[in-house]
Amino acid sequence: MNTDHLRAFVLAVDEGTFEAASALLGISGSAFSQRIKALEREVGQVLLTRTIPVRTTDAGAVLLRTARQMMLLEDEARRSLGFRGEAAEVVTLSVAVNADSLFTWFQRVLQEAATWDDVELHVHAEDQEHSHELLRNGTVVAAVAETPVPVSGCRSTALGTMRYWPVASGELLDRHRRSDGVVDWERVPQVDYSIRDSLQRSGLRRLGVTPRVTHLIPSVEAYNAAVAHGLGWGMIPEGMMPPGVMEGEHPDLLVVQEIGPTEAHLHWQRWTTGTPALDRLTESVRRAAARMK
Repeated sequence: MNTDHLRAFVLAVDEGTFEAASALLGISGSAFSQRIKALEREVGQVLLTRTIPVRTTDAGAVLLRTARQMMLLEDEARRSLGFRGEAAEVVTLSVAVNADSLFTWFQRVLQEAATWDDVELHVHAEDQEHSHELLRNGTVVAAVAETPVPVSGCRSTALGTMRYWPVASGELLDRHRRSDGVVDWERVPQVDYSIRDSLQRSGLRRLGVTPRVTHLIPSVEAYNAAVAHGLGWGMIPEGMMPPGVMEGEHPDLLVVQEIGPTEAHLHWQRWTTGTPALDRLTESVRRAAARMK
């Protein structure tokens, strides 16, 4: 397959429109469209929907991962040979990282990456329970994932454990106590990071309860603030716990002992395709994860 055609295909998916992708390549929209059509003629199937944003068809989804691998290998080969063409300057590494890791220990990776002039990182914020899906469909080359079982074509390495503690405002819990003093957990609002966030639901299963109200706050800082302000209870990583909460000395927030902690066992899954840039990123992730809390 023509690598120029494959690169156009990948960029169309990443940028969302033919116009944006063609501008990135520095070619006309017509020339870009011809590259996509030529690739579709070669494989005998439509690969992309002509929508905004552009999406892969079923056939396109199958090809996407292979196309990314070929682009990564081509870019690395060009660099190692000293080639300075349009695609050789920078290697793009797309990775999936859960928001809590991105806000804590993974920042050490970003600090190291700041010294790499030959690599650009495209980070996708995805829950650790679902990041393996992005590996499987070819969106990313590596991911922080909870599942230890390697995705096909990948290898998996254990990183460490993030411990989450259920935290709530004492005032919030007092407002939802029954006459006997027991908290009515069905009435206590819950705060989730996203619709796919299962940490709080897993905790409440231990009590056999489903909350009536669940707030969605898709920001780590705003999520922690929402719990602190009493919008609802939530799971907070040990490394982000406000001072005094774990010791029982905070003026309002407290650890909910009846729910107890939850642990997320994290793994680094990456393509087995070996390139210097991906190997360098992997070593950086391992060093950073060794200091995980």
